[in-house]
Amino acid sequence: MSRHPDTAGAGGGPALDTVLSRRPALVAGLSAALFAVLAWLHWRETGYVVMSGFFDLSVYRAGAQALLDGVPLYQGGLGPDGTWSFTYPPFAALVFLPLAVAPVAVAQALVLPAGVVLLAASVHLTLRHAGGPLATGGRRTAGGAGLVVAFTALLLWLEPVSWTLYLGQVNLLLMLLVLADLAGGRAGPGERDGRWRRRLRGVGVGVATGIKLTPALFIVHLLLTRRYREAATATGTAAATALIGLVAAPGDSLDYWGGTFLRSERLGEVASPMNQSMNGLLARATGIADPPLVLWLAVAVPTVMLGLGLAAMVHRRGLPLLGVLLCGLTTAAVSPVSWSHHWVWFAPLAVYAVVRLRPGARGRVALALGCTFLLVFAWPLHFLTGHRMDAPPLGLVALPPRYGLEVLYGNLYLLLFAAVLAATAAALRAAPARTAAGSHSGTKT
Repeated sequence: MSRHPDTAGAGGGPALDTVLSRRPALVAGLSAALFAVLAWLHWRETGYVVMSGFFDLSVYRAGAQALLDGVPLYQGGLGPDGTWSFTYPPFAALVFLPLAVAPVAVAQALVLPAGVVLLAASVHLTLRHAGGPLATGGRRTAGGAGLVVAFTALLLWLEPVSWTLYLGQVNLLLMLLVLADLAGGRAGPGERDGRWRRRLRGVGVGVATGIKLTPALFIVHLLLTRRYREAATATGTAAATALIGLVAAPGDSLDYWGGTFLRSERLGEVASPMNQSMNGLLARATGIADPPLVLWLAVAVPTVMLGLGLAAMVHRRGLPLLGVLLCGLTTAAVSPVSWSHHWVWFAPLAVYAVVRLRPGARGRVALALGCTFLLVFAWPLHFLTGHRMDAPPLGLVALPPRYGLEVLYGNLYLLLFAAVLAATAAALRAAPARTAAGSHSGTKT
């Protein structure tokens, strides 16, 4: 997918990322204005500035407070009415301790700016390692910073990103930990990769795994791509987080690792349309509220093999960042429960796709990207459903069942995941084989 980011399109027009870099203030201003309008409507209709009132942030605070008070994390419910479930490892409750100390208004006020910063940092890393204007060792353009601003302002309106912010979720933080750790692969010719940085590769994945288990799949990706030192570091770091949790909360740790982490029903209604995982698809297709483990494994294992297999193949073709993005999407697909906001990996994938556009295919790819953006846009359909928290609040997955079409929009993220895998496989067949060992992440194919 070879091109320079400033190359004109097939019809003589500028590339999409060049257009965005020229109008960052306009894009950011329109995004801020739209958010302000929706915030006002939310406040007028519900009393909350954002839909849900940062519900998951409240759960994190409750988990941290329970740890401080010596209340069991997993035996019984938390929160004012005792119905909240803390579903993360004990180490995560330690990470959330500052939330229990800070006033709730302060924690809520920091959610949006922190989320914007995390997203912008992920965009920056993607541009840097996808061969864009911020590419390491490449020509830095004056529009690089503007491009980060414009992409960030646009990607805030992807439904997974918006819902992550509305809930006060940790998805953007976990994604950034992994991207900062693995996005560039190994250093290529002309790059400096200091001794400490080499030694610390894998720590980000390990910490992310300690907070939430699904990033452990990146350790498998490291093994498949023969980065054994990084895999060992990630495994050791994850084990260290479990040990820290055991020392700080021995009873909770024994409870969690003794089997509580396998109880998917604690995560919520598996058959809900908000659960955009293979397990959720199984529950909806079979009518089984909580599919048995063997049934979930029957679809999850082949999906992991396909997703991580393609990720390893593109890594060997000299595209380590794309391999990381495919692995991220795979973690969301195969988790027992993946709410739509877990699919934040579509945000850096969109940036990657724009930066890597081939001149001859720009029109078609730009159209596909635009349609995808509309499909996963944060359409505020909860205004039409009475702001019910038992129904999906945002995006096309929130549409009520109609004419059997819910089979499509009710599994939208899984269908997009399948499309990404199919497009990647097609590109691998069409592109000539390249040597991956030691390749620089900015290599054009």
